[in-house]
Amino acid sequence: MMVKLIGCIVIIACSTSGGYLLASGYTKRIRELRAFQHALQCLESEILFTLTPLPQAVKKIAARLDKPIDRFFAFFGQVLEQRAGHTAEEAWDMAIGKARGFLCLDREDLDIIRGFGKNLGSTDRANQEKCFRLVKYQLQEQLVKAEEKRNKNEKLCKNLGFLLGAALVILLV
Repeated sequence: MMVKLIGCIVIIACSTSGGYLLASGYTKRIRELRAFQHALQCLESEILFTLTPLPQAVKKIAARLDKPIDRFFAFFGQVLEQRAGHTAEEAWDMAIGKARGFLCLDREDLDIIRGFGKNLGSTDRANQEKCFRLVKYQLQEQLVKAEEKRNKNEKLCKNLGFLLGAALVILLV
């Protein structure tokens, strides 16, 4: 009898924690979108106003950022500093490819960020400024969508985790 009770508690605890883990992805996505906005604001300042070369600007920014966005910019900076014949766009794409494994951003977020990289370092100052403005606007829209999605789904995931565990316990008992 005691083993059944402990088993039931473990099942409910595991399913509930799974629901909370799933729900935390919504919050992480919002945090990462805000971090990217901040990082791009810093990159814009370094490139457009202090006229720092791109590899040095990226290295500076990566040192000031929080995880996991710092890893993205650190890798991007490493590829640029290696000078292995990669353009800034190629290095940016490589960093996005590597970042997929540790970021909670969805495909649409990554497409916006990838689109920004296409013009990075390849146009004049005025066009760079327009690109920064555009990506900040697009990321702000994504942030609003992400907050709406979190508000809609976070509580559902948490409750669903518990309810699935309870249903499983009822079926097993």
